Amino acid sequence: MKEPDGRRVAPSLEAHVASELSALLAGIPVGSEFTVVPSASLCFSLELFLSQLLCRSHSEWRGESLDGIFVARARKTGPLAAQLAGTCILISDQTVTPFSIELASSPSGDSLASYRVCVGVPGTGRLGISGPGCNTHAAAKLLAGITTRLDRIDWSYTIVSAGHHPH
Repeated sequence: MKEPDGRRVAPSLEAHVASELSALLAGIPVGSEFTVVPSASLCFSLELFLSQLLCRSHSEWRGESLDGIFVARARKTGPLAAQLAGTCILISDQTVTPFSIELASSPSGDSLASYRVCVGVPGTGRLGISGPGCNTHAAAKLLAGITTRLDRIDWSYTIVSAGHHPH
């Protein structure tokens, strides 16, 4: 898949995310919520994939990456599509910031047909999106409350693939 600036994401990383997403969604009815634990292989792949997308699209992300993905809500939005929302850890200062991502796997399951990535809200830190420390009560509270305000968040970073169609 090509990024908005025309460059390609590492094919093996994209294929890995698409394959894990397809496997996770198998057998789940469209519209259903499902669980994604922080230790899931998809979470680790998303740390790498999202970091790469953000770094390539926003120069200030060079030297930053994600160190954890915590999913508060996962919903199957189409036969091969899902929306995940929660918080992620910024590796540089070990704080959390919200995210919302929509991913759709291609029918073959070896690439992403589309994605929409939203990360960060105004905060502190080098990127201006750092929230509470990752192991604090405030971080747990942010994760627990993120789904009730997703439609009101003014995201700091948004990346949309050319093939993305809103649900």
